[in-house]
Order: sequence, then structure tokens, then C-alpha cells
Amino acid sequence: MLKRVLVSRLSAPTKLKMRRLANRVLIVPNYVYDARRFMSSSSAARSADDRERLAAHITMDYHRIEKGMALPAPRAGFGQDVIERLLVHIPQYEAAYGADATTEVARNALTEYQAFNRANGVVNTKLDAFLSGRPATNGEGGTVELTREQLFPFSDDQALSFVRSRRSVRQFTGETIPNEVIEEAVRLAQRAPSVCNRQAARVYVANQRDRMDQALKFQNGNRGFGDRLGAVFVITADMRAFTTLGERNQAWVDGGIFAMSLAMSLHSLKLGACMLNWSVPARHDKRARAALGIDDNQAIITMLGAGYPVEDVRIAESPRRQLDSVLHWL
Repeated sequence: MLKRVLVSRLSAPTKLKMRRLANRVLIVPNYVYDARRFMSSSSAARSADDRERLAAHITMDYHRIEKGMALPAPRAGFGQDVIERLLVHIPQYEAAYGADATTEVARNALTEYQAFNRANGVVNTKLDAFLSGRPATNGEGGTVELTREQLFPFSDDQALSFVRSRRSVRQFTGETIPNEVIEEAVRLAQRAPSVCNRQAARVYVANQRDRMDQALKFQNGNRGFGDRLGAVFVITADMRAFTTLGERNQAWVDGGIFAMSLAMSLHSLKLGACMLNWSVPARHDKRARAALGIDDNQAIITMLGAGYPVEDVRIAESPRRQLDSVLHWL
């Protein structure tokens, strides 16, 4: 109490100087907090010794095969080092955790790869033996061929009007977003790209008032409209999906892309949405993840509030920068 009274009597410039001094002292332990969690969660400095870490390695490698097959002129027999790793990691994974979508997709990718090689006179007997042990399911994995019309199944006007119409909304009816609508929005958002298709993004969501309030109390940008939201999303990235020091910031890249994909998915379902930033110090991050039950291996990227807009919505105009201040030609 005394501290607050004393601080309240300081001039604004003095408060700013004190805050900057405190930030200089605290920036190192905050970076250490992030570094410790990345090193303990990712396989950058430890073995892939659990399901998620090993799945990340398998996904990264089978996607290398998929990408190679999707090139204009794939080279027969490419990626032998990748194949060798998959022939070790897939049996290792299935022995520990059983066959699942990760290994089925990998096997399907390998089956297409082997068929391509065989058609081009390249034989890999080790891969033949591996695939003969359990045939592929002919499900997802590998490549698909689309026409240009299938790739862009919409008119120019439809696409432009959809993208241009997305706005941040803060006026809602208070109606709850049903579970099935939330599930559809997240399913659509999963089309977001991610590094080597590892899909690290995760979504924690609440659509019950008490749970929404619990999440929102950790975020101070929802005042004045948080009580009218129909759902609150906490977007995270699972750091176990990352494998190198160069990916130390990848959680925020992939998580941010997913968050935008989710915002656009909600927009497609005629739901309003507003990003709720997660720019907080380590101590605040710790309190929030403890209260919300978010594991330490998850990097919280942002929150997002969503709901049904009122009939006539007033929004912040938020003019955009001039194009020449954003676009730079190389």
C-alpha cells in the first residue's frame, strides 16, 4: 500500500525512467525463462524421448519426402538419409506408442515414393521389406494432384471481399458459441501452414462464462467487452515439435500463423473476433498457465475473443500504413 502511494506521487517522466530501469534488470531472467522452457521441451538439446518429440522427427522427414515428390521434376532415389531415419524412427515409435495417424501418413508417403522410384528404375530393398511388413492404407500422405480450378474454387470478387471484410470486433450479443461451431472453426484453422508440417499449434478454449472469466482476468485488453464474448481461445505452440536451436522462435511464427488462420476461419463462419495479445512477463505467464492448466511445454502465443456480433457494429477504423512503408522490393 505504501509503495503504491509513493509511486503515485512520482511524476510521469520519473515513473517512465523507473520502468525502463526495471526492464533492464528483468529482461535477462525473462529471456532465461523462455530459453529454459525451449531447451527442456524441444529436442534441440535432448533426445526425442517422448511421443510428441519423436512424432515431430517422423513428420519432418516424411514431409521432406512429400515436398520432394511435389517438385516439378523429382529425382529418382532422392532423400536416402531421410529414408534411413524413417526406417529407424517409425518402428521405434510404433513399438512404444502403437501405429497412429503419424506413422500411417509416413507409410503412405513412403509407398508413393517407392512406387515413383520403381517406375524410374530405382530399387530400395530395405524400404521394400519395411513396407511389405504392413501395407499402406491408401489414406492421407504423399501428394495429391489438383487442377487450377480446384486450387482456387472461388471468384476473384468473392476472395477479395472476404479478405477485405475481416475486422476486429468488440461488440457482441453475449450468446455462447456452440461446441460444434468452435470445432469447425479450429478444423478450418488447421489448414494453416507450419514448419515441415509439424503442426505445433494447440488451442485451449472456453465457452462457459466462469471459465472465460478465469482466462480473461489474465489479459487486460478485453475490458468493456470481455463479458459479452461467446468464447475465449488461448492459442499455444507445443515446443516439443521443434528440433534445432534455429527454431527457438518458431513457436511464435507457427502459432501466430495459426492464430490468424483461426481468425479468418471464425470470420468465414460469420463470427466476430478480436486478438487479445499475450505480451506479458514470465511471472504472469507462470500464473496463467498454472490457473488454466496449460503445460510448461506449451508457449502461449495469444488469446482470441470471439462471438456473435450485434446487428450494427461499430469498429475501430484502424487505418493501414501506406503500401510503400510496408512493401520493399529486393
